[in-house]
Formats: sequence, C-alpha cells, structure tokens
Amino acid sequence: SADASRYDLGPVAAPIAGGVQAQVTATLPAPFHEYAIAETWLNAIRQAREYILIEDQYFRIPMLTDELARRMEAMPSLRVVVITKPISEWTDPGCAWTRRTHEQMLARFGSRYTLLQLQAFDTEVTWGIDETESRFQNMDVHSKLLIVDDVFLSVGSCNKNNRGVVYEAELNLAVHDRAWVTAARRRVVANMLPAGTVLAESVTGWFNQMIQAAQYNDRIRANWEAEGDDISLDGRPLPEMYRPRGFLYTLPMRSVSRCLIESIGPDMV
Repeated sequence: SADASRYDLGPVAAPIAGGVQAQVTATLPAPFHEYAIAETWLNAIRQAREYILIEDQYFRIPMLTDELARRMEAMPSLRVVVITKPISEWTDPGCAWTRRTHEQMLARFGSRYTLLQLQAFDTEVTWGIDETESRFQNMDVHSKLLIVDDVFLSVGSCNKNNRGVVYEAELNLAVHDRAWVTAARRRVVANMLPAGTVLAESVTGWFNQMIQAAQYNDRIRANWEAEGDDISLDGRPLPEMYRPRGFLYTLPMRSVSRCLIESIGPDMV
C-alpha cells in the first residue's frame, strides 16, 4: 500500500523514562523515493558547530561533502575527522572520487580536517640475522557512522557515497540525545587511542589526541620501514621505538592522477 513507503515521525504522547529520541531512517529508490538517511545527515551537518566524526568504509559522497564544506566555511571552529580504509589504485573505480574529495577538503580546511586509518600490529619471529619481522595489518573498516557535536549519531547500513543515500535500499538508526551520543563518541574514540589514554573532555583536546596518536604510529611505522621491516632482537623485548600504540595512523592519499582505473562517476561508486 501507499502507507508502506511512509517514514514520517508522528507525535510522541510522552517520553519513555530512561529512553532516548531515535528514528529509523531509510533510503528507498524510485518508485518509493524515501531519502530520510540523507535528510537527517544533511540537517545535522547544517547545524554542526564543534565537530563531525565520520567512520566509514567509503568517503566519496559529493552531495555530503558540499554541505561539509559550506558548514566549515560558516563555522571557523568546526573540525572534521574521517576514519576510512585505504583504496586500491589498481582495482577501485572510486579511487578518483575518494582522492578528489580528500584533496578538496585538505586544501580548503588544512588542520581542521584530518583523514585517518586503522591498523593492527604484531611481530613474527622467523629465522636469520634479522629474525623479528613486523606485521602491520590494515583493519577493514566497515562501520557506517556519523556523529555531530555529541548531539546526533547515525549508524546502519548506509555508506558515505551517493549510492547509499540515493539509489540503494539502506536502513539506519538516527539518535538525538546528548548524553547517549556523548557516551557513544567517547567509547568509539577511546577504542582507537592507546590503551590507558585519559580522553580529553574538549573537542580540541580529543581531536588533537587522535592526530597525535596517528603521528606517533606513523613514526613507528617509518622506523620499521627504515629497517626493511625486520630487526634483530635475539630474545630481547621489543624496543619502544618499534612499538605502536592504539590503532590510528594517517591515511596517505596520492594524487588523483595515480588512480589507474577509469572513474565511472560519483553516483556509481
């Protein structure tokens, strides 16, 4: 029936004790034309004042990036941090759009925008002179998370690409509750930082903690690379200069021209 495609939020008679304000949101393409996920994301971004945190397997969504840029221009203190995963220059048709998005954001907003990735680390004892080898493993970020100002959170099946908010069938949950979202954001960020980190209360504080943690691990990764990813320990403990902390690393992006597969357009990737 026609009512089956409706996702209107009706009046609430009385709040539920101990509950939070939440709404199931959807993307349903034609003929249903339901775009509640995009609507909630755009409304939240248009009201952002302090920060926007994105964790997603993709970050190539022009219709959302345009709103991010407009809001960052309007709010000079607004910060954006994106956690995503590396893309293949050889096989990913979204390579060009991902890198174009990053280049535009970095060029316009500098240190107020940062792009990070997650990696796990271990060592393996093999044989020979340099018997201890590093094992850095990219973590397959598959979350689809958007948090704004400790007020709004959206999570579900919808990725940060145009397909997810226009053409596919997707389902998310949007939460509007300061206490609940604050607690969720604290758990998410703390899980990425080095164990035992006392999470800063201010946005500037925890934003910088994330960047500093990534920069520290970048230096550790460089130390391993300088050794050819293997060192000689002879049973000694791993020195601190070879020991990453937490899971955050900077996500390097080469230029769009390095993408070797032809882009098929922003709406298809």
